[in-house]
Amino acid sequence: MRENELLRHIFERSKGLSTAFPRVVVGPGDDCAVVNATGQLLLKVDQLIEGRHFTPETPIDLIARKAIARAVSDIAAMAGRPVASLAAAMIPAGYPHADALFDAAARWARHWGCPLVGGDIARVARAQEGGRLGLSITVLGEAHRTRGPVLRSGARVGDLVFVTGEIGGSFDAGSGGGRHLTFEPRLAEAAWLAENLGERLHAMMDVSDGLGMDAGRLAAASGVRIDIDGGAIPLSPAVEGVGGNWLQAIRDGEDYELLFTSDPGASVPEEIPGTAARVTRIGVATPGSGCFVKGVDGRVIDASAMGFEHA
Repeated sequence: MRENELLRHIFERSKGLSTAFPRVVVGPGDDCAVVNATGQLLLKVDQLIEGRHFTPETPIDLIARKAIARAVSDIAAMAGRPVASLAAAMIPAGYPHADALFDAAARWARHWGCPLVGGDIARVARAQEGGRLGLSITVLGEAHRTRGPVLRSGARVGDLVFVTGEIGGSFDAGSGGGRHLTFEPRLAEAAWLAENLGERLHAMMDVSDGLGMDAGRLAAASGVRIDIDGGAIPLSPAVEGVGGNWLQAIRDGEDYELLFTSDPGASVPEEIPGTAARVTRIGVATPGSGCFVKGVDGRVIDASAMGFEHA
């Protein structure tokens, strides 16, 4: 499919966008999109690269789903609400699925309330010549109307540390290619926490590069030390029984769960009402720096660098 044909397909697909999403004033087809928003805007851009985040065999729908979901997860990590999104794609010459890819991306963007309102297309070398499919997704969101954006820099000494869901094994192929392709961004969970804990919800981020590394980042941003009980980490079935299980889990990455801290007096439920999402207390914020995990054998390990680091 040539560029103009693909663009016509996108413009045709986008008809009626303003009717379905009243905040969208102008969608694809002009020099810029126009979106109505109120309060503080959250802006996030994320990339999805073939060979790094998915394989050539990954179904088109799951590629598009993950591309949108990764950026939406970061909006959730600040307790925000997605409003609109943009997609820029690097498409190998001769790629036969461009229309299906953009249709799937548009469908998933609508699913999470952030319709695709624009983007860009570039052609790269054919796959046989080393060209790889790449997607760059930008999501615009609104901060929580009363709590405001929940930053990773707000943790305080004495805070309790929690995580939603399960950790580790996201690339295990036993669940339709891996949980990294099918996770649900924790929008509802984050909104509930912001609504019900308010200012007692001190810091939050999503776990994308590994629990150890991301907790270390939250600790660094907040000027505290995070101490985690390795035996308390809610392990996914993919790492249960695997040698070193909790040690593997904290470095696996791409869990897209919420890591957050709260005032010790806050009432944090074991399950987020209305979502069935499990919430587990895994540690505490103490004076110092870094993230340290105490294993079931009593060893204390510096986990601040345990995870995926982009070269």
